[in-house]
Formats: sequence, C-alpha cells, structure tokens
Amino acid sequence: MKYRLIIADDESKIIQLIKQLGHWEELNIEIVDECTNGRAAYESIREKKPDLVLSDIKMPVYDGIELIQKLRDEGIDPFFILLSGYRHFEYARSAIQLNVIDYLLKPIDEEQLNRTLKRACISIEEARVQKEESSRISAWKNDREQEKREEFWRIFTDGPKIEFYMEGKGKNSWKYPDFPYDQKECADLFCMELPYDRFQILCIFSDLSSILGHTSSAGHKKVEGFIQECMQKKAVTYYHTTYMGYIILLNYEKERAKEVHQAICALYYNILDLSELYGEIRLNIGISSEKELLSRLPDAFQEAHDSEWGRLVYAGNGILDYEQIDRLAVCSITDIVSEEEMEQIRDAVKYLKSEEFGEAAQNICRRCGTYNSYNPRIFMMLFFYVEYMMREFITDKKKWERFKENYYYAYLNGGNYQQVIKGAFFVLMQYIEEEKKQIRQKMDKPVSMAVQYIKEHYQEQISLEDAASAGNVSPNYLSKLFRNEMGIGFLDYLTQIRLKESEKLLEGTNLSIREIAAKVGYLDEKYYSKLFKKATGIKPSEYRRIYS
Repeated sequence: MKYRLIIADDESKIIQLIKQLGHWEELNIEIVDECTNGRAAYESIREKKPDLVLSDIKMPVYDGIELIQKLRDEGIDPFFILLSGYRHFEYARSAIQLNVIDYLLKPIDEEQLNRTLKRACISIEEARVQKEESSRISAWKNDREQEKREEFWRIFTDGPKIEFYMEGKGKNSWKYPDFPYDQKECADLFCMELPYDRFQILCIFSDLSSILGHTSSAGHKKVEGFIQECMQKKAVTYYHTTYMGYIILLNYEKERAKEVHQAICALYYNILDLSELYGEIRLNIGISSEKELLSRLPDAFQEAHDSEWGRLVYAGNGILDYEQIDRLAVCSITDIVSEEEMEQIRDAVKYLKSEEFGEAAQNICRRCGTYNSYNPRIFMMLFFYVEYMMREFITDKKKWERFKENYYYAYLNGGNYQQVIKGAFFVLMQYIEEEKKQIRQKMDKPVSMAVQYIKEHYQEQISLEDAASAGNVSPNYLSKLFRNEMGIGFLDYLTQIRLKESEKLLEGTNLSIREIAAKVGYLDEKYYSKLFKKATGIKPSEYRRIYS
C-alpha cells in the first residue's frame, strides 16, 4: 500500500527541490498535493487525509506548529516532518513534543531527506499495524459486550416460561419473578452500567422494519441516532431491536424524571419525521411506570408492553403511559378461550389437523371482537403463549426465525385485538399446511425415484425390488405408495411405459417385432404381442401397417 504525502512550503523552489531529491518510487510514496501556505495545507490535509506531511515550520496564515495543533484539536493526526532554517532551529526542536517524526535543516540534504522519509514510512506502517490490532481488539470487545447485552434482553424477550392459568373465574398471570441481579452484577455479567435509582422501559412499535427490511439500514441508524441524541446526558440508555421496533431501558436520577419524559416526546417526533423520507409510518411508544428497584424490571417490561399494545384500543400514532392502560376494563382469559379449545389448538398444530384448527381458531377470533376496547393484557398473553407453544414444534433454528418474523408481522398488521389474533392463527394455519406439504413431498419422493428408474431401465429385466432399492424403501411400502400416488400398480405402469415405447419403434423403425419386443424389455415375442393386443385391441403388426 502506498504512503500518501503532502508537501507544504511557501517557497515553490523548495517544493520542486524536495520532489527531485526524494526516492518516491523506491519508498512507495505518492505525493497527493503541494501547498504554499498554512491554510491551504490545513484544508488539503482535512480533505485528502495523507499519512505524512512534509511542512515548512514558517508559512503564511498558520506556521507548522499551529498547523499541527489545529489538526490534532480536530482529531486529525498524520505524521509530520518539519523543515526549518537555521535561525528557527530551537523553535523546530520544540515540535518534537508534538510527536513530530523529525525536522530537516535547510538547505535540504538528499541523504538525510530519504533517511528521514524511510523512518517515517516505518513509523506509518507500525501505526497501521497497531491501529488494525486495536480495531480488532475493539471490535472483539464490542462483540463480546453486545453478546452479553443480548443475554440480558433474552431474559425479557424470551423470558421465563409463561404459565397459562385457567382457574376458578379465569384468573390469569404472567410468571415473571423479580430480576435476580443487582447493579454490580449487571455491569459484570451484561456490561450494563446502571448507576442511578430510577428505571423505566419503553416499547417502540413501528412498521419501519417492514418498510426498510429487518436489516441494518440508514433508516435504522437514524432511529438509533435519535435514541442516543435525545437521551444524552438525561439517562443511561440501552436499547434492543425487535421485529416490532425497539425496547429501551432508561436509568436516571429521580430529579431528571421530567427531562426524561420530555426526551421521550422528542424521540417520538424525531422518528415520526422520518415519514418525510419513507412515507407514512405507524408509530407508538408504550411507557412503563417509573420503578425505584432494579428487581422490578420485569414489571416495567410488562407494563411497557401493555402500554404499547394499547395502540389497538387508542387508534392512531401516539405515546401511551401505563396509567392510561391500567384504567381499561379487564376481561378474563376464559372469556376468550377455554382450556379445551387451547388443547384443541395445540393438538391440531401437533398432528397437522387443518379442519380442527380452523374451527377452534374461528370461535376464538369471534369472541376477541367483543373485547376490542378492553385492557390488552389477556390478548398479549394469548399471543405470546401461542408463540411459546410453537417452540415445542419448530426445532430448526432457521425455520423458527422465519416463523417468528411472520408471526410478529401479524401483530404489526393488526388494527385491533381480533385482527391480531386472527393474523396469528393464519400464520399457524400456514405452518400446518406447509408441514403437510413437506410430508407429502417426502412421501412422493420414493415414487418419483421409482418412476425415474423405470424410465431409465424399462429395456432391462427390472423388478419391484429394483425400483424400491432406487427409492430407498421396502418393496411392500413402494407397492402401496405407488398405487396411492399413481393410481396404478407398479407392473401395470412398467407395462404402459414399455408398450408406449414399442409404439414409437413400430411407427419409426424397420425393426422386426422380435427385435422391438427385446428393445422394450420382453424376451418372449408372443408374450409381448399378447400384452400389446390387450392394451390396444390390435396386434403389433397391424399397428405398424396402420400408423407407419
């Protein structure tokens, strides 16, 4: 890789002399600009980002020392070699404290110039290696920290097992214990510093992911930038991206509660403004009540989710506090779904029974419509319980991720509880039908392989055993499967193929009947002729006279 150099000197003849004396090709140095004053050098260095600057110490506008200091104040830090006349010698020496590689005394000596340039190239290379190593270490540390934080979020997003209670009058509950870690353990285990005494969780619902795709994109980076910008100096902030938006944990001092709420409002409007770029955006922020104990984070998480689901009651974009949701009427899970229906749903999914599933799902969805203005807790429980149930049946990781994305889009696209649950059940029905299709394809495969084998080997003396071996199944199994799928027995199908091929030979060749019989797998000419007449009503010789 080349080393990029800018030369800065207010005397053009000095620049030309340097260009003549330097062993540029040998040192693999490319001169990317020549500047005759400090301002021009400053602007060129900012734009072209050279590895090395060879600069006169005395220039108009900014001298060499001022140029170095101004650049480093901005975090721009190329290597410098300073040129100095004898009378500026002591002044130049002071530049060594600014990490300048060396200084050269005018008039410039060719050997000294190239020796210094070579040392500069070695320093640049060492710095590159060190920077790459630091970047690798930093990236590794960031990845490790991110992994640890993902583990924190899994405690809430995967969560403890959700128990589905249907006792007495239908009393229901999330099985969420206290958060089991203190602030020091959070720092050690999850790389999350939580120094203050107030905690709050936000759930941001938006359809940005469905608009932009659930990938890293400019839109997502803008949202993450808004989160950091709005909460800066107000709260310690950690966030997690989901299919439905973002979950944000805020930790702040009690005195900053009002500022934090104002920051949440600012965040809401900043995200909403993205509609100017990406078109209409659906956006809601659900806010938990303030918690004084870290152990109550599960409650905060649940409340934020409740508040965010409240969008299905309070139609339209907005910010929803848990207090608004807590005032809504509450229904019981048994108002929506009975224990028997839940078992029917489970069995229908497990055993891929489409009709039974459709019947139960239809009844449940009809009841949901009666409670569209109620507290969302029960509907959220049902939604996530069904998701939890599906983990038992989908063990493949990639298949699970596809299912989960489709399942969450049912929530994104729903405008009320009934639509959400209906959409969720539709995804389950898709799963049932897809699984049944795959089973059929799996069953069809031996038949397909047997048919292919027949078409390739009908001229030979093949048997059911040969075709079964090609399909990796037993002869008895293939015999039953073949008749079920093809509507005809194995030997009858083989005879059909052979006779069809013999018709082509009778029409298009001058081969004798004996030769044709042998070509299609019959060693006995009389047996072939008997089969042919039975299938077509005429002898092979008569067929030839009519069709050839």
